Amino acid sequence: MRNKIIFQVAMCVVTLFTFILPVSAQQSDETSEYEVTLKKLMEVTGALNSIDEILPHTLAVARMNEPEKDANYWDTFAKSWREKMERMVMEIYLPVYKKHLALEDLQETIAFYESPLGKRYRESAISIMREAMPLLVSRLQVDTRKELHPESDRSMDAMEQTRNRDQELYDAAYALPKDSIEVAKRPYNRAEGTKPSLYSIERRAKDTKVTFLQPIYFNWQWLYYSLGFVIIDKKTGDEYHVRGYDGGAPQDRLLTVEGFNSKYIYVSLLFPKLKKSVEVIDILELPHEKDRLPSNDDGVFKTYCDVKVKDYLRSSKKKAKEIY
Repeated sequence: MRNKIIFQVAMCVVTLFTFILPVSAQQSDETSEYEVTLKKLMEVTGALNSIDEILPHTLAVARMNEPEKDANYWDTFAKSWREKMERMVMEIYLPVYKKHLALEDLQETIAFYESPLGKRYRESAISIMREAMPLLVSRLQVDTRKELHPESDRSMDAMEQTRNRDQELYDAAYALPKDSIEVAKRPYNRAEGTKPSLYSIERRAKDTKVTFLQPIYFNWQWLYYSLGFVIIDKKTGDEYHVRGYDGGAPQDRLLTVEGFNSKYIYVSLLFPKLKKSVEVIDILELPHEKDRLPSNDDGVFKTYCDVKVKDYLRSSKKKAKEIY
């Protein structure tokens, strides 16, 4: 669990770097002209302030996992790690920038940031981020763990096993066909979070179809609805266990969605036919022995309590295409 939290912290750091230009380190008088120019570029874009925004988030999670350490320890830790992060970012980004942009490019970008040359810079920055991001994540994972637990080198093997397991899950994932996905006519709102919302309940001749509104917040994203999903009649306690996805996708594998960033899509599960007397239900995603989730899963199961069936009832007047 601790390894997972540290990884999530690292990803938060990298995500912030993704939306802004990377910060630079405080260098000595012997810095090269390229370093000086790169630092000036970061200053004019405001990126130099990002470390002070990132570090408190990093320390907040670290403190939760090391409650026995006092305030003086964390003050010293914060000061040393701010310096380390600055050096680390410059060590990683400087050679990558040199690979993609010449000194003259940086100078012209500073002067014409909103010009066509500025557009060229932004396009190059995307490639730079993609190359530097995994390096930064790896360094933060390794160095933070060594700082806090010098004796835990064995955990590196566990990290490698976790990465390999994640890769196996992604390789075995089922890619949803784009023509099987139905997009909701609803403006995307990132502030509503990543949890799917309950959209509809349909009583059918042989089963019950429950549809969720699933937010898609990356261009490539994995989804998983557990085999442990169950509907519970609040009055009688009767249980109706999930049968599978409406579209027939395998429920014991991750699903992947590509090309629907910042949209809502419908995901439908099938359950046994509800009795006519069922009025109020809980829809719970419970752990299942066949669950296989990657390490970046948030560990939060989907729950929808005290659902009044009549409030979500839908009926199909025409045959709609199957959706997952």
